[in-house]
Amino acid sequence: MSGSEKPDYEPIATRGQTTPFVFLLPGLLVATVLMGLAWYGTFSRVWAQWFPAWWRRDTPLLDRLTGGDSYYTHGPLVPVVAIAIAFYIYSRVGSPARRTRGSSTLGWLVFGLFLAAHLLFTFASVTFASGFSLLGVMFGMVLIWGGWPLARAYALPIALLFFMVPLPLAWIDGINFELKIFASKAALWIATHMFGVPAVVDGSYVLLAPDADGLPKTLVIENVCGGLRSIIALTFFAALFAALCRATGAWRWFLLLMAFPVAIACNIARICGLIVAAHHLGTDVAGEHGWFHDLSGILVFALALALMFMLESAVLLAGRVLKRNWFDARLLGYLNTIQGDKHTAARTMHLGVLATLAIAAGLSLYWVNRPEPKPVGGVAQQALPTRVEVDDAVYTSSDLTLDGKVLAILETDDYVYRRFNREVDRGRPGFDLLIVFSKNNRRGTHSPELCIQGSGEKIVSKGPVKIDTGLGGGGPLAMREVVSQDGRRMVYYLYVFKSGDSYTTNYTVQQASILLNGLLRREAVGALIRLTVTVEDEDLEAARRLARAAATRLMPIIDENLP
Repeated sequence: MSGSEKPDYEPIATRGQTTPFVFLLPGLLVATVLMGLAWYGTFSRVWAQWFPAWWRRDTPLLDRLTGGDSYYTHGPLVPVVAIAIAFYIYSRVGSPARRTRGSSTLGWLVFGLFLAAHLLFTFASVTFASGFSLLGVMFGMVLIWGGWPLARAYALPIALLFFMVPLPLAWIDGINFELKIFASKAALWIATHMFGVPAVVDGSYVLLAPDADGLPKTLVIENVCGGLRSIIALTFFAALFAALCRATGAWRWFLLLMAFPVAIACNIARICGLIVAAHHLGTDVAGEHGWFHDLSGILVFALALALMFMLESAVLLAGRVLKRNWFDARLLGYLNTIQGDKHTAARTMHLGVLATLAIAAGLSLYWVNRPEPKPVGGVAQQALPTRVEVDDAVYTSSDLTLDGKVLAILETDDYVYRRFNREVDRGRPGFDLLIVFSKNNRRGTHSPELCIQGSGEKIVSKGPVKIDTGLGGGGPLAMREVVSQDGRRMVYYLYVFKSGDSYTTNYTVQQASILLNGLLRREAVGALIRLTVTVEDEDLEAARRLARAAATRLMPIIDENLP
């Protein structure tokens, strides 16, 4: 290095007083243990539901980690990366501190509000919101420990922890289905117009031209091919890329935002490749577990990273052409501007912070481990008749039972599950009706889409419908239909949620209503009402008509008898 060149960062000694790491370590360890106890229930739930590798022993490790809808398989990697970046930041700037009355007041305000939110969400079992509150608690602690210099220095590793908290399953399901349909239609357009492949999209299925033997070819677009897994994982890596790239300031935010369209575009390219491969090489090659299907899953990430590098190069090239300084070779160059107070040291062994965390940990563990009451009242049984007339045909019923594991998940025994068959001409199709009633428990009124997919069925279409039930003399009742397929078996579902006196097809709205009523000490009553008809001879319209006729007849009865 010549005498005129500057190092990409200044020596630590010139940046204010730095507390030796050996003095920071005890406070950091105690705070970490207390936060681990306080958030134990949150992450034991949200991570366990995403990682089948933790309890399934009958398949290879790779299949367990990548199987199903494991959208957050990168989750445990996030804190490891965040800790590594925090160590690098310490090697650069140490622990710059400048505590002021304003920074301390704001730090306690942020720390207290997010910790209170965590306790509220833990009490109400809203795990994903409890997980996100950890970020605010950590940022508030850093402000208390060292003021704005310390908070600014370590904001990046704290912000990265956002990517370790899974979103609610109901949100994931809704977003992913829409992404899958959009990507499938876009990929089909490219495959047909650019590659000349004759094909038609039908929900999650791509219908191809028959093979040489005249047999039909169908390619199933799986949920994980739709784009959400790539967007979640790629956005995490794009955040790292944006923080470490050579572009400056606002251009790093631009590269971060570009992760979304890049991920969607790459998945469209992947689905297009699968359609072309299925047409020329067969569905065994392009379908699930086929070699091209598995290879494309790896290549889509390589393509996405290549596009990110191309975008970065385009930004730097534009800067040179326009004679703008958009190039920054320094790693985390913003650290060079952070200055601490030479007479102030960071304090991680803060008794007030640690005592507050200890109280929160105790309350969290108590609420997580408290026994949940199981309402057993037979309310659902009384809401449904055993014999009913639908479309001039009399149907009699027999009771079905739910598996013990399902009841353990729902945390309620109050349900009725009946199969209705024609009293005469029993060979004709019938229907099943399930009501799960929950007096003070949100888990009982679950999202049917999650159970359908969890049982191995693939959702091929879904959407809202209106049923003229005449409830309360009002207009049509909004319900939701779902069509699933498992092999050659197709099933039609029609469902609605009840929350108090109102009905909704929105799982989030229904859960929020039950949660609010529970927090206000009101009756947090909810129910799931679901009709099921097996599609016979691929006649989906006949199954749809029967389900809607049954809903028209039974919903007024259920509404009258179900509190």
